[in-house]
Amino acid sequence: MIVTLIVAAAVPLHAWAQEPDLSKIPAYDGKINAWVDYCESLRINSGNLKNNFVLLLQAATKGLQMAKPDDAAGRAKFFMYAGLGNYYQIKFDSAQYFFYQSLHEAQKGHLTGLVSRACVVLIPVNFQLQQPDKVEECKNILQSIVDTTHNHDILENGDYALGNYYQLKSYYSTAQDYFIKSIQLREKEVDTISDLKKKFDYAIQCDLLSKLYLNTQMADKSLGVLRKAERFAAVSPNVGNRLLSSFVEAFTTLGNIDSALYYDRQLEEHVGNPMLFSSEIVSSDLNIAIYYVDHKAYQNALPYLTKGDTLATRTQTPLLMFQAQMVKGRWLEETGKFDQAIASLTQAMPVAKQLSKELYGNVLKYMALAQKGKGNAAVALQYYEQYVETADSLNKEKISRTFADLETHYQTNEKEQRIASLDKENRLNVLELENASRTRLLLVLGLAALGIISLLLYFIYRNKEKLNRVLGERNDKLDELNRDLAQANETKARLFGIISHDLRSPVGKIVSLLQLQKERPDLLNEEARQKHDDRLKKASENVLETMEDLLLWSKSQMQNFTPEFRPVKIADIVQKEIDLLKEQLEEQSIRIDCRVPGSFIQDTDENFLAVIIRNLLQNAAKYSDGNKLITITSSAQKLTITNPSSKAAAESLNRRLDNTKVDSSASGLGLQIAADLATRIHTRLFFREDPGSDLTAVLSWDSAPA
Repeated sequence: MIVTLIVAAAVPLHAWAQEPDLSKIPAYDGKINAWVDYCESLRINSGNLKNNFVLLLQAATKGLQMAKPDDAAGRAKFFMYAGLGNYYQIKFDSAQYFFYQSLHEAQKGHLTGLVSRACVVLIPVNFQLQQPDKVEECKNILQSIVDTTHNHDILENGDYALGNYYQLKSYYSTAQDYFIKSIQLREKEVDTISDLKKKFDYAIQCDLLSKLYLNTQMADKSLGVLRKAERFAAVSPNVGNRLLSSFVEAFTTLGNIDSALYYDRQLEEHVGNPMLFSSEIVSSDLNIAIYYVDHKAYQNALPYLTKGDTLATRTQTPLLMFQAQMVKGRWLEETGKFDQAIASLTQAMPVAKQLSKELYGNVLKYMALAQKGKGNAAVALQYYEQYVETADSLNKEKISRTFADLETHYQTNEKEQRIASLDKENRLNVLELENASRTRLLLVLGLAALGIISLLLYFIYRNKEKLNRVLGERNDKLDELNRDLAQANETKARLFGIISHDLRSPVGKIVSLLQLQKERPDLLNEEARQKHDDRLKKASENVLETMEDLLLWSKSQMQNFTPEFRPVKIADIVQKEIDLLKEQLEEQSIRIDCRVPGSFIQDTDENFLAVIIRNLLQNAAKYSDGNKLITITSSAQKLTITNPSSKAAAESLNRRLDNTKVDSSASGLGLQIAADLATRIHTRLFFREDPGSDLTAVLSWDSAPA
């Protein structure tokens, strides 16, 4: 009897991928998903890497370092991979720890699918560690999920794990039912789906079912289910080589040694590195050796026994070494090499006792025969008595397990029938509820029809009022249009008033300069002519700037024209406007002291603000007297322009700011423009009188005045 490791179908499978470059993946979820795919590719090992499970453990450890503490799904997956990396290295204690960590993370995140997968792998590990209480605990969690879920993927893995649970307990009939249910669920899509994991898991579960059939002496059925899995052998070297080894075992059990040898040769050809697939190769060689020993062809058995023993010794895997020692002990005993047989069986005995009574009984039997052959009758009798005692105990356990299996099988079928009955009752209840809902709907529709008739009568009665209301609304719209027209006419009148007021002086200046140039060119030498041309150019630019201000202001009066707000460095705007008025200020001998720091930044419209500052500077120049020094400062959310003035009072200027009447013969239209634009950029413009006859214009971004 050859023992094989259990392969757990635990996590989603994707195509083979190289280690991802996480630096090229910006999002956290993308990094985690890419690393999960990489771990899965190491688990399946379709690239036939050496030491892939060592690499898997390292990758899982890195994944746990990447996962955030609150990412229950990511941590559960990486704990699962860490457990698998240890499991396949026969480190069952470490594997159990990581699988339980995966279970706890999945339970913390209420992730039913990941809870199910953790239980799937914990059941065989707990069996391996001989911890029946933990086995039952995981089985009960998984059973409750399987009994209540309709999720296809969870049922596939859950039925497989329950079948594995009952196979480990030697409840072969119940295990067969669960395996078949899981395989039938997978068969519905395995040939059409592109997901390699589905194909991988299907092939592995067929292999496990074939082992179960061999345990129950049904080798023909074992071959049949292996044929079903054979079409997916290319999914992964793990699958292909495992199926080849299982074919060898099935054919040797049937007594068809030629077919067994054929598949053994196929296995030898497919395996590039025997150390990667030592379990499959050792099992295949030892099964052939057992066949030849059973048929007394000891010389034919020797090469296969030697190959299996050599590879098992090289791997230093306890389970494989035990299998080789057990078969070698039997071969040595039957070929008369009793001392060597006793030595080999002595090494195999502790492991056999730990694994199962059946294996332990076989070792005791061959030990008794070896001792007898050596002439140690008393020792042989002791081993034989232990063998008989173990065999009797095993037979009783088999009988007990058979009855327990039948009882479990009956209870499982009864429970499934009860669940099916409850499902039917639920469907009937749903139909009754649907009928009641339809009846209630008809009643509601009848009442709604009566309500509609009543509403129609009511609407007919109120139709006249509705028409009157519509007429009133149209009249209101007409009034609104009239108001808009009046406002547009007022804006037009203001625009023409401003044009006639603010453009008269600069245009007159240009005309005077042009007239001087035309009538008295002899008065201008080369230097004077250059200055004259510069003044003419500057005057033209001032007219252009004034026209742009007027156009901007006129646009600001339109409903759909809105400022574009962005962070603006105020000092740059102030300096630009000072440079623009430089000639005018020099003519009037006015100096400007700008103390606005470069760090003074506000969210505003640059063009609107430029017009406001230009008008305020012109106003300050106009009313400056005394030392004629204009000071520009900023503090908190305010910009201030201060000039010495005895000509204008703050109260009078503030009234002009609030004035909405257009008078082209009066001054202050530039301030009206500035006030309008300040309102549009959510600032407040006002004047104040400071001690010493100073007049200060304040542009405030605060909601309350200073």
